[in-house]
Amino acid sequence: MQILATSRMVVLLVMGASAPALVAQSAQRSPGQPPDHTSALDARQIAGESVAATERSWQARRHYTYTERDQERRLDAHGQVKSEDVDVSRMILVNGARFEQLVERNGQPPSTEESRKRDAELEKLKRETQAELVVRLRKDEENRSFLPELLQPLTSS
Repeated sequence: MQILATSRMVVLLVMGASAPALVAQSAQRSPGQPPDHTSALDARQIAGESVAATERSWQARRHYTYTERDQERRLDAHGQVKSEDVDVSRMILVNGARFEQLVERNGQPPSTEESRKRDAELEKLKRETQAELVVRLRKDEENRSFLPELLQPLTSS
């Protein structure tokens, strides 16, 4: 489940990273001007390159283990940090799947319950049958299949 959530988060980050370029392009024309279709083509090209980069990233991460630091800050009305959570996780490969192992939360090791839950998920993944592997890979492909659809032109019915 964490793998799916992380994948969706990566997609949102990549698409969010391309948004400023799209906004900058649309801001270059004045409100009275008709839309410039070459800009739309450029925006589609930018989005296409973003989708391709996301695909390459997903393919490459199947071959790497790494440590990830996730820092979440909550601000008050004045922009000052009200609270902060920091998770450090180790991403490992198990049977071709990325698996997230929580190393520490806010500077402390994971609780006994978190460790027990993580260990159970890890063991389940290690004992995955061929049929379960095929189902998991199919779901992973379905989760990524919407990316090319983002580039399809909108059609009216």
